Parts: sequence; C-alpha cells; structure tokens
Amino acid sequence: MKRMWAVLAVLGLFVALLPGCGTEEQTAQDEVESTVPVIVAEATSGDLELVSDFTGIVEPEMVVNVVHRSGGKVMEVMVKDGDKVQAGAVLIRLDAAEISAQVSQAEAAYRLVQAQYEAAASSLEDTRALYDGEVVSRQQLQQAETQYKIVEAQTAQAAAGLQLARIQLDNTYITAPIGGTVSGVTVNPGEMVSPGMPVATINKLEMMEVRVQLTEKDVGRIAGGQKVDVFVSAVSFEPLEGEVVNISPVADPRTRTYQMKVALTNADVLLKGGMTAVIRVTVAVERDTVIVPVEAVLTQQGRHVVYIVEDRVAKRRFVTIGLENGNAASVLEGVIPGEQVVVSGQHYLQDADKVTVAGGGAN
Repeated sequence: MKRMWAVLAVLGLFVALLPGCGTEEQTAQDEVESTVPVIVAEATSGDLELVSDFTGIVEPEMVVNVVHRSGGKVMEVMVKDGDKVQAGAVLIRLDAAEISAQVSQAEAAYRLVQAQYEAAASSLEDTRALYDGEVVSRQQLQQAETQYKIVEAQTAQAAAGLQLARIQLDNTYITAPIGGTVSGVTVNPGEMVSPGMPVATINKLEMMEVRVQLTEKDVGRIAGGQKVDVFVSAVSFEPLEGEVVNISPVADPRTRTYQMKVALTNADVLLKGGMTAVIRVTVAVERDTVIVPVEAVLTQQGRHVVYIVEDRVAKRRFVTIGLENGNAASVLEGVIPGEQVVVSGQHYLQDADKVTVAGGGAN
C-alpha cells in the first residue's frame, strides 16, 4: 500500500509540472512567429561601373571597288577571291590589240612631226642668219617663224595623242588601287567589261571596324580613343581589344542615332567581314562608393529606402542612390560599408520590426 501511494505522488508531481513546460515552449514559438525572416548582404565599398552592350557587324577598315573607265574584252583574270595583292598589282588584262595599233600609229605620227619640227627649227635658224646678213627680207623671216610655230603646235598635239594612246594601252591592265585581299571577282575571260562596272573588291583586313548606333543617352558618355571590349563569338570567347575611333557629331535624321566606329587589329586575319560583334563599353563609373545589391533598394513614398539589420531589428534608412547597373547600386548617402542590408523579405518590413536572419549574414 505504501508503495502504491509513492507512485501516485510521483505521477501527481509530473502532471503538476506539465502546464508550466507547455507555456515556455509556446512563448518561444510565439516569439519566432512574431519576427520576419530575411536574407541580408553586406554593404561594400569600391568602384561601380555602368556597362552597355552594342551589336554591330565586323567590316574591313577600307573597302575599294575596282572599276574600269572605258571597258573592253577580258583576256585574262590574274587573281581570285582571297588572294593578297600589293598596290599596283595586275588584276585583269583586257584585249589590247586595237589600242596597241593606235599606239603604233600615234608613235609614227609623232616621229614624222618631230622630224618636221627639227627641220622647221633649223630653217628658222638659217633664215635669221640670212636676215641678219640682209640676204633675205623680213617677210621671209616671218614666214619661217610662222612655219616653225605651226610645226611646234603639231608636235605638241602629236605628243599628247601618243601619251593618250599609251594611257589607254596601260588601262588594258586593271590594277589594284591599294594593297589588300581580293574579293568579289565578277568577270571571266571572254566577257565584256562595261565602263564603270565593278570587277573586283580590295579589302584592307589588317584593321577591322565595327559600326554601331548610339542613342542620345549614350553618345555623351563615350569618348573617342576610349578602349572597349569587342566580343566576336565566331573567333573567340575572350574579348578583343577595340578602340573608339569616330563618333558622328550629327544624328542620322531617319533614326535619330549617332554612328560610332570601333577599330580592332586583325593581324592574324581571323576576323572576317560580316561577322557579328558585341561592343561592351563602360559608359559611367562611380569611384570609391558604397555598393549594395540592387534588390535591397525600395521606393516608398517617392523616396529610396534600404533596410539594415542591427541586433535582430530592421531599421529603415532613406538613401540617395547613384548608379545602378542591374546587379548593384551605389549609395551616395544613408549606408556605410559593413552594414547588413536586407535583400530578401524587405517588402514585408516596417521600421523597427524584429527579424530573423535566414541567410546571407550572421544571425
């Protein structure tokens, strides 16, 4: 009997203690439920860059279309697409038979009139000597002078005709106006070349250009001579170094954009005309500024707001924002480096709310 009473006493004590234990657990649970779970990140200091991408097409620095002024029948094509040539190299040879005959005729005419010129000069010299000796009259001297002037003019005319014929003969060789790589050869032997008809293109591939269009917002942020990264995926996953060489001072009246040219070297000739390129330009920089993730910045009542966490309490800070680049924002006023800013859960916060740090920083 005594033993049974002892067991009952222990059970009674255990039951008496149960309500107190439950109250403590409930209180702790209530405290957890009354806080807002957040994720934080540390505000840092450094430089924040605003970068923009522009897409364009790679083109040779210089492209010259080769045309012929007079035309003619193609006798021989000396080059093919992809050949490298020096300035003055023969690209195409035209039929020169008729022009060669004209040159021969002009040479014969020039030799004839040259002989007449020499005879007229000698005759004039003799007549002057006779006139000085009063052997011939002044009229005879004047006739000799007139004949000399006529033959002199004929000689100049014959020389010009010969020069023209030789130029036409030289023009039967279509040459490269600049050194570079040949493309667009459009004729074959036996075909006729019309005056002004393009027969080939010479491309200077050692330097390439990418042309892109800038808006009013960006044109004032980029300067000539600025170094930029150029991404050409067909050639390399790494950026190539480019340089801004020209920005149009006047907008295109149709698109209201400004053309920018970026030059890049192509010593190994891996870049080809027509490849797509992305130019990455730093259009703005803020130096030595406070940087926070852009998602930490809210707008409340027309002002920018950031919540920071101190001793498990969220404190609202009105801040002045500088640059934003899509990932981060610079805080010009309101936050100092090292403070913990809320980057998740901030939309549910009010000033002085208690929080539970669920990640991203020390609880």
